Amino acid sequence: MLRRTFLWVLGATLFVSQWLCPLSASAYEPIHRIDTRHKVVALTFDDGPDPVYTPLILETLHKNHVPATFFVLGSQVDKYPKVMQWIEKAGHEIGNHGYHHYDLNKLTEQEVYDEIKQTEKSILRTTGILAQHYRPPGGVITHDVMNAVQTSGYDIIHWSVDPRDWSLARTSAAIVNSVKKNVNSGDIVLFHDGGLNQKQTLAALQQLITDLRSQGYRFVTVSELLDEFDSNG
Repeated sequence: MLRRTFLWVLGATLFVSQWLCPLSASAYEPIHRIDTRHKVVALTFDDGPDPVYTPLILETLHKNHVPATFFVLGSQVDKYPKVMQWIEKAGHEIGNHGYHHYDLNKLTEQEVYDEIKQTEKSILRTTGILAQHYRPPGGVITHDVMNAVQTSGYDIIHWSVDPRDWSLARTSAAIVNSVKKNVNSGDIVLFHDGGLNQKQTLAALQQLITDLRSQGYRFVTVSELLDEFDSNG
């Protein structure tokens, strides 16, 4: 109770200070991972929904009872609403990845904000869900991006393990080995279910789930990972 009271007061103080002063670059940082004593890891998928690979990835996750977080593009949501609804009905978490996957270095704060809000509307219209987390395309973080995301009311979610599955030169074995070599408790792993040919990601997924479980890891969504941090005190 005392901790929650402290956090409430701290949050109120930060809100007032940000209202009185311009947002600084250090005031709103992306979340890469969380510190936890428990062996939990969050699998995330970007750039979908894809009509071919998203359903196949969903099938593998369902078969293994693994929850994941999908950071979707609004343009893809509007193209493939049924696939988007499959993600939601399967019980996975949905995050906002912007609408067009633009290079955010070239966008103004207003344009970034519009990208986020347009995708928010697409997700809400298709699934009835208001996403809580935003992942900037390419992981780009600028002052304008941070301002736009904070104004939108989202957390910025990055990643701590990137097996580079977006590269067509990566084999499934390379993807598996990259994750196993670098993963630790509290990590957020970056995969893709859209944007490219994701055959190697799909081939790697089952082996990774099996191998990580054998090491004692439990799979959670990004929100569950953040709750894990809160429960650790």
